[in-house]
Amino acid sequence: MALSDTQLAPSTKLARPRVRYVGIDLARFIAIAGMMAAHLLAPLAMFPGVSDSDRELAMGTSLISNGAPAALFAVLGGVSIVFATRKQLSGGLVGKAMASVAVRGVVLIVLGVLLGFVDNNIIVILAYYGVAMILVAPLIKAKSWVLASLAAVLGLGFGWLNITLRRSLEVHMEGPHINVGFITSDPLGTLRAIFVTGEYPAITWVTYLLVGMLIGRALTSATGRGALGRTAAKLAAISAGVFVVAQLVSNWLLGKLIDFGVIDLQAATQMSKAEILQAAQTQLLQVGGSGAPPSPHIIAQLIAVPHSGSVMDLARTIALSALVIGLLVWLCDRERERPQVSATEAITPGSGICARLLDVVRAAGAAPLTIYTTHIVVSGIIQGTFFRSAEQAGGLPETGIPWWVMGPGALVLQLAGVLAIGAVLSITKRRGPLEMLLSKIVGFVVR
Repeated sequence: MALSDTQLAPSTKLARPRVRYVGIDLARFIAIAGMMAAHLLAPLAMFPGVSDSDRELAMGTSLISNGAPAALFAVLGGVSIVFATRKQLSGGLVGKAMASVAVRGVVLIVLGVLLGFVDNNIIVILAYYGVAMILVAPLIKAKSWVLASLAAVLGLGFGWLNITLRRSLEVHMEGPHINVGFITSDPLGTLRAIFVTGEYPAITWVTYLLVGMLIGRALTSATGRGALGRTAAKLAAISAGVFVVAQLVSNWLLGKLIDFGVIDLQAATQMSKAEILQAAQTQLLQVGGSGAPPSPHIIAQLIAVPHSGSVMDLARTIALSALVIGLLVWLCDRERERPQVSATEAITPGSGICARLLDVVRAAGAAPLTIYTTHIVVSGIIQGTFFRSAEQAGGLPETGIPWWVMGPGALVLQLAGVLAIGAVLSITKRRGPLEMLLSKIVGFVVR
């Protein structure tokens, strides 16, 4: 996330320049934009007075964005860990590399708690994310088969363990906001929420980070061999296949539940089985989980309920994330298959108008911590002010939610602000301010 993507050119005899993967930055932009859409469009369906078109847009956004952008965000975090620590690990500074990842996690926890003071309904993910980074910090030097094995064990077993523990504690979800009030009033509940019982349990996020680390290693290794384009294409193709299989298996099992009467919508309506299946799928995708599967039963682990951490949810979202990463890296970075890159050769996105516009998006994606924090603060100020005023006035106005508070207009307005930030960063060739601050803090602590 807020980590620099650096890669060494494959030649060991030449000076090795620091370069960026354009495709990774674009993937970050997609993840942030997806979360913004989930925050600004999807909630519209809950409010009265919303136009039919906006309600349909909100429901469609829920279908697309529920769970997927956050998963992409987490997988990219694992990729960034590899890029950020590669230089230290190649120099034998394993302790410093581990410490740098852990310090990043601590800073993200602090920032996430501070953002809890912002008055809005957006669940800030940074505290969960920071804890997950601390948990994977000791593993950055581990063999890839160890990372893959651990990711498989967590992916296959933690969903069941999560819902089982929640039922034994008789909690559906704790939190979901990790803020000062929750920490001071219920410290034990806060720890449980961060690790297991919250909206974004850190153990589930560890799975995403481990997969991201494997992808990051594959990309850097392929770059060194001059095979980045081929590796990215294979990653995209395999991920597309896994995504389709996971979704088909989930849909098939959902249909079986309807056949067995576990899901019985036909008693209340005269819909066909196909219509019932579509309605059930839509409901699951829109509502989603609360960080755990709906049941400890094996069938529940094999249905891709968003934000549930079930086996099929993880398979579907990880595959979709890897597909986005592989496709964008193949489109934007495959020219790095050249066997050698001169130390003085600048790797840039080009000088045409289209290339410059693309670099604006890339620069915005390269500052995800700045963009995400700005989005949370701006949304909190606008939405908090509006809803407080509406509460004092006795309820929401008959005209519904103003366009600048929530809806497609609000999303376009905030995306315009994001691109404005990207334009400034692109022109000045600078990193995001929070990325720079985080880097300075990490450098100061681990020096």
